[in-house]
Amino acid sequence: MKRYMAFVKPYWKEIFVTIFIGILKFGIPLLMPLVMMYVIDDIIFAEAMTQDEKTSLLLKIMAVMFVIFVVLRPPIEYYRQYFAQWIGNKVLYDIRDQLFTHIQKLSLRFYSNRKVGEIISRVIHDVEQTKNFVMTGLMNIWLDLITIVIAIIIMLNLNVWLTLVAISMFPFYGFSVKYFYARLRHLTRVRSQALAEVQGHLHERVQGMSVIRSFALEDHEQKQFSKRNSHFLNRALDHTKWNAKTFAVVNTITDIAPLLVIFVAGYFVINGTLEVGAMTAFVLYMERLYGPLRRLVNSSTTLTQSIASMDRYLSLLMKNMISKMSRMQSF
Repeated sequence: MKRYMAFVKPYWKEIFVTIFIGILKFGIPLLMPLVMMYVIDDIIFAEAMTQDEKTSLLLKIMAVMFVIFVVLRPPIEYYRQYFAQWIGNKVLYDIRDQLFTHIQKLSLRFYSNRKVGEIISRVIHDVEQTKNFVMTGLMNIWLDLITIVIAIIIMLNLNVWLTLVAISMFPFYGFSVKYFYARLRHLTRVRSQALAEVQGHLHERVQGMSVIRSFALEDHEQKQFSKRNSHFLNRALDHTKWNAKTFAVVNTITDIAPLLVIFVAGYFVINGTLEVGAMTAFVLYMERLYGPLRRLVNSSTTLTQSIASMDRYLSLLMKNMISKMSRMQSF
């Protein structure tokens, strides 16, 4: 991780700017439940206001919201996406550039023991996968966490007890993610290795296709490729099964919390301790609260793939260092 962060370090300023823009992007939608609450409680159910006054106030509020969502939010969304992609691509450029410099210095013995396709897979495929680490791990996860914190602060100001009910499933969520994450990372690494073997085998056979055709080895090579392809399929299915279990468990947990909030909020409204608009806002904030949590599950899955790819290409970077150390020790 430290070696990878060395590639990211030159772009810390751009990352902070992107995160700040992202906070604006994710923060603007948090206004919607508050607007809904105000419209219901202070306009629709306001007995002291006439119909014309209600309509006039509603138009003013909607005009302000249209300016925010139609005029301000699109450029914020654009620059957030642009800078995130720009940073990710720049980091990938730097990594591939250093990798190419590095593989030119490796010994011929190393190449005699490695398939060309596997090396190419690490330089192209594995490096590309780590782009998600920059965009997801360094930006999206922080933005989702900040969104959750802001949503909880707003919810605490609306109703403390409902907020406690809303976050009551957090410990179960954290435990489930921690439990599934370790196994998922291992399965992702195994799947990536199996894919690299398929790519390496395919690359060599395509290069030697004239020899295969000359000696009529098509059936033999078909069996060899099918063997490796089946191995990759089995590893991919193992990863898919565990990934599906992760989503099934975590999404069930995140679906229970809104049901609890609707029940308790409905009870408060019936007993006259909570306004209808406040209940509506709270239910809307549940999606703002658990939507990022669901994205964090997706992010954890994406990060396991990125980290597994990081392990693979960083191990390639370490080859030259290990060989040098072994030669020094031999002296």
